[in-house]
Amino acid sequence: MNSTKAKFGMLLTASISAMTFSSFTLGQEDDAAGTSRLEEIVVTARKRQESIQDVPVAVSALSIGQIERGSVQTILDIAKLVPNVELHTVTQAGAALGATIRGMGFDDLEKTYEPTVGMSVDGVFMASNGGAVLDMFDIAGVEVLRGPQGTLYGRNTIAGVINITRSQPTGEWGAKLQATIGKHSREEFNGIINAPLGENGGLKLAFRELSQDSIAYNVTNQERPKFRDSNSWSAAVKYDFTENTTATITLDGYDHNTQPVDILATGTGDTVFCGFGLGCSTGSADLSEAQDYRISNAAEQIISTIEGDNVTINAEHQGEDFLIKYIAGVMDFDEYAYFNSWGAPTPLYEVERIQDYKQTSHELQFISDYDGSFNFILGAYFLETETNITSGPGSNYTTNQKAEARALFGEMNFELNELWSLTFGARYTEEDKDLSNWQYASNADRSKGISAANNIIKKSFSDDNLSYRAVVSRNIPTGMVYASFSTGFRSGGFNSRGNDEFTIGPYGSEEVESIEIGIRSQPSDNSQVNLTFFTTDYTDKQEFVVTDGTKCGQTELQTCTFIRNAAEVSIEGVELEAVLMPTDALTLRLTLGTLDAGYDSYLFQGTRDISNEAQITYAPEMTFNLTAEHTSEVAGGTLIVNGGFSFKDEVIGKAAWETYKPATGPEVIIDSYESLDLSATFLKDTSNGTIKMVVYGTDILHGGNRVSRAFDAGAFSWHELSPRRMVGITLGYEF
Repeated sequence: MNSTKAKFGMLLTASISAMTFSSFTLGQEDDAAGTSRLEEIVVTARKRQESIQDVPVAVSALSIGQIERGSVQTILDIAKLVPNVELHTVTQAGAALGATIRGMGFDDLEKTYEPTVGMSVDGVFMASNGGAVLDMFDIAGVEVLRGPQGTLYGRNTIAGVINITRSQPTGEWGAKLQATIGKHSREEFNGIINAPLGENGGLKLAFRELSQDSIAYNVTNQERPKFRDSNSWSAAVKYDFTENTTATITLDGYDHNTQPVDILATGTGDTVFCGFGLGCSTGSADLSEAQDYRISNAAEQIISTIEGDNVTINAEHQGEDFLIKYIAGVMDFDEYAYFNSWGAPTPLYEVERIQDYKQTSHELQFISDYDGSFNFILGAYFLETETNITSGPGSNYTTNQKAEARALFGEMNFELNELWSLTFGARYTEEDKDLSNWQYASNADRSKGISAANNIIKKSFSDDNLSYRAVVSRNIPTGMVYASFSTGFRSGGFNSRGNDEFTIGPYGSEEVESIEIGIRSQPSDNSQVNLTFFTTDYTDKQEFVVTDGTKCGQTELQTCTFIRNAAEVSIEGVELEAVLMPTDALTLRLTLGTLDAGYDSYLFQGTRDISNEAQITYAPEMTFNLTAEHTSEVAGGTLIVNGGFSFKDEVIGKAAWETYKPATGPEVIIDSYESLDLSATFLKDTSNGTIKMVVYGTDILHGGNRVSRAFDAGAFSWHELSPRRMVGITLGYEF
């Protein structure tokens, strides 16, 4: 971190010493004396229900109330509210999530690659980032766990976990309907209907439809093309077999179609593409920030779709002093991506990629609830995935990968006395992967399935890992302090974009060790302060490298893509979360995150150390958010005004090796940006239900678009865009 930002961080910390840090979920509760106090927040960060202030883990939480009262439209918006979190859409994949926590992230479309941030929906772990950019309508709560979570959540959680919980069937008649209109012809309709099923069951039906024009203007076609057209639905049945035994089955279906906005970033002025020996293509307009990144393609630029179905089973049995949980999930989706012009006026490097992904998982948990000083959780987990990829015509191949993972885990908590507690946890994982890759000489050969025997590559990968966590905590008058040591791993495997034995791999697992010191305190009934210090070391870090073809026996005009365990990384930082309720009507929230991330070593091609040149991607040195919420009684109803200012430092996008040559490398810096979000929510109770109206504006101080993702592919680079100022109005009714 530079000295200016360090001084700002210290000054800010000092200025808010009277405030409190905590989760974002906040309510108000009156005690016997009539004074307001913060509502207790219950989370499941350790697989059991606990007050957030009692959990020795860096966790933030958002409730349904906070989501519905603010400007949170999708999962991407929570990055403004949680320190050291960066989220964006991987536009070439169907609603795929690029997630980074504490400087460690994943940013790709291939389903054979493993993420660094775990994500679960209703307890089912999503082993792929496909379809993970969720809307926030049917959401009961969000938890963001920062730091390695390998013990309780397993493989590929070396950076953290995002837990999403949806609403459950109520067993009573009710409905929640909502319509939104907004900028760029946004039209969205959402609904939830609840109904009883006899005396012991309930049914919930939910749906969403959304359409919106592109954020970028096409100067060739003189229009804003359709940006997205998506719909989703779910049906959930909950049944109480006995007073202590309950099961919920949820079916989901979704169909998302988008035409994301990518612009080629190589060249200057009207030059929008140079590479592959094709010379340079010129556009009919300047594709710069000054021109709001207007596009000029005559044909369809990018098509990205995802269509799938999910099944989730949650069953629980509550014993006298224990809880048994069984969670099963099945995911099955097809993803289609097509690239043609990349924002240029004429077709350039055509790419078509089809991915078929299937996932089945089972998890069994035994959670104790003893009155004494000792409690524990024991569990078993099984995961099976299959990925099929078909690619062409620029790079012609098909790939099939089957993976299987098995794990046993447990965590024990000892309350030594009234002040001290110890926690120990461990998880043992075994996994196997088998990959078959067929290379084709041309797109026509691929279409006919013509492949020579020597172009068929079959490989296997097996690994095991022991992850563990140890925590010591001490109660203090205002809360608790804790120190923890945790480990985790990111699974190794294969580079499905490779074209020979060298580029396909396999590569090994990536491992992490982290030390965390935290303070979770509530100085008064109306304030909370949570402060966390952490240092993290990554070894055998997987690095995605793109070079010219000479590095793997091809021509210079071709590219060579491979992944290697090439680096070691150290990251340290500070996280502050505070909540203060100075009056019954006013709530203030503040978050601050800092990161100091860098390579300790990075052996490029095993010989050249580029650790002094390479930079960690999507790792902002500072994130900041300050929000204020005011509640008043107006016109026989309740008016809630919410304002939030956020700042995110500049980051480095995904870079090829040429980026580490400052004289010749393309620009992959994503500029820092600030955002002011405002919303006003009016709620009015009637004899039949509650009427809701929300007027919102995100990033209202800035118009146009901004670069949210930068990617260098070696021969050329491109930028992906996100909108700045977005305004809209939502009308809803609930009974």
